[in-house]
Amino acid sequence: MSVVDEWTKKIAEAAVPEEIDLAPSIAHAFFSGGKERKQLFQREKKNVQGAFGIAEIALILPLILQALVYSATTLSTFISSTELNSFLTALNTTFSFRELAKRKQKVAALPDDPFLPLKNVLLIISGELHSMGLPEEESDLITFRILMKLLEDSAGASQFIQKIAKET
Repeated sequence: MSVVDEWTKKIAEAAVPEEIDLAPSIAHAFFSGGKERKQLFQREKKNVQGAFGIAEIALILPLILQALVYSATTLSTFISSTELNSFLTALNTTFSFRELAKRKQKVAALPDDPFLPLKNVLLIISGELHSMGLPEEESDLITFRILMKLLEDSAGASQFIQKIAKET
């Protein structure tokens, strides 16, 4: 299993568990580019059994991969930081708040030194997800989950980020 497949599956597990089984094929299509990648971002209208009318079926994992690629430089700097333990503690504390407003206030209240890299990564990834159509609260929650997963194995995450930056 390649580092991209492995990490795409880990990220799916943390952020969108309903897409875990699709993770390898999503990663393949995303990094193949062209038509395969374009199809990942198309929202389809389908009749869903048991539902009334038309439902929109959309994958979130491609949006996450796009946000990670977009933020690769900032994310790589963040992951290689010597302040990782402080960042992980700050994320754990912030993530424990259920209300979005309290989480945002907690992040904003962190001093820029040494937490500016954490703030930048949170803003870039969440902002990118939100700009691609995810609600703000969902974007923030997914961003927190992704970062928590990446920080569990910063060396492996760094390798993954470098690899996806090169493949796009």
